[in-house]
Amino acid sequence: MAWRAAMQRWPVKYIARELQICHTPCGADQRRPSFHIMSIPFFSKLRSQKHYLQLVKPELKQVSEFVEAQASCFDPEVTDYMETVCQSKGKMLRPALVLLVAGATGGIKEAHIRLGALLEMVHLASLVHDDVIDEADKRRDEATANALWGNSLAVLLGDVLFSHAMVLGTEFGSTEFCRRLANTVRDVCQGEVAQSSRLYDLSMTREEYFEIIRKKTASLFSAATGGAAWISGVAPEVEKSLYQLGDLLGVAYQIYDDCLDMVGDEDDAGKTLHTDATKGKLTLPIFNLLECGDRNVEATLRDAIENREVVDYSAFQDNPVFAEALDKSIQVALEKNEAAREILWLLPQTEYREALAEMTFYMDELLNDCRIS
Repeated sequence: MAWRAAMQRWPVKYIARELQICHTPCGADQRRPSFHIMSIPFFSKLRSQKHYLQLVKPELKQVSEFVEAQASCFDPEVTDYMETVCQSKGKMLRPALVLLVAGATGGIKEAHIRLGALLEMVHLASLVHDDVIDEADKRRDEATANALWGNSLAVLLGDVLFSHAMVLGTEFGSTEFCRRLANTVRDVCQGEVAQSSRLYDLSMTREEYFEIIRKKTASLFSAATGGAAWISGVAPEVEKSLYQLGDLLGVAYQIYDDCLDMVGDEDDAGKTLHTDATKGKLTLPIFNLLECGDRNVEATLRDAIENREVVDYSAFQDNPVFAEALDKSIQVALEKNEAAREILWLLPQTEYREALAEMTFYMDELLNDCRIS
């Protein structure tokens, strides 16, 4: 029972930060695991190297090539536009999650690569629509589709990309896969509709905010982690937990994006920032600022949103409540990442599990970079 005593002595949260636990065979008795606790760093933080991407670099290249190749599948009138849209890939977080979970649950298959590509296409389609809604003119240091060709054409291009991903999903020959992909597309679109319908609505609650970001952002993350687990054929309870892993990471990532909008640099981010409050988009840091306890700040921000005026965050940045509003938001996201790391203990100890943990630590660092002194 040494393994049980070890786990009682060393809490999982501590072990995850300081030690490495390796699952090893138990000889003839396979009913319980045995553990070796070793004093070498585990879940290491390799932000500069982004090791979690390097581990699946060849497969990510296949995903990228597959997405870019889709531009040639359309009519001539559409192809040129789609070449631009399909080449605008960014961090490839969703495909990376698919591939890392695949590696951690038995190995990367062709179906995993295809899933990563389809989710990236759905993500790209949602970004095209996002940029129209936000009137953004720049993303990833390039002009957006709406800036290049106008809102009407951009919306149609997003629609075409959504539908094309659904068509490709049918090639799996699995009704269950098609159902999962369709549900994801529906959730993303419903999240966008819900957010757009609540712009400038100060009666919106935090609970409604979290429900919106779970659909518009986290649904793609959970589709990546849960879908990869489903393709690998893991036990239902493990699949459910890995689906939750994606939900936690997606919520944390959206909170980071919301904080970045308030304090980020557009040149560094490569996209239009400082627009959420001006566009009436209520985010977690804005909720915190509206409830900061400083009546002048609360009234100024509330009046600007109600009257649909430009909100200049710099007017608040010297007030301690601004930093506190960010800190509270960041803490929520950090707790989501910590909960995600706890789920990783369901997986066998592999470099893929380590890479998934590195991704969460990298996100922690991005979040902490949003703090202001």
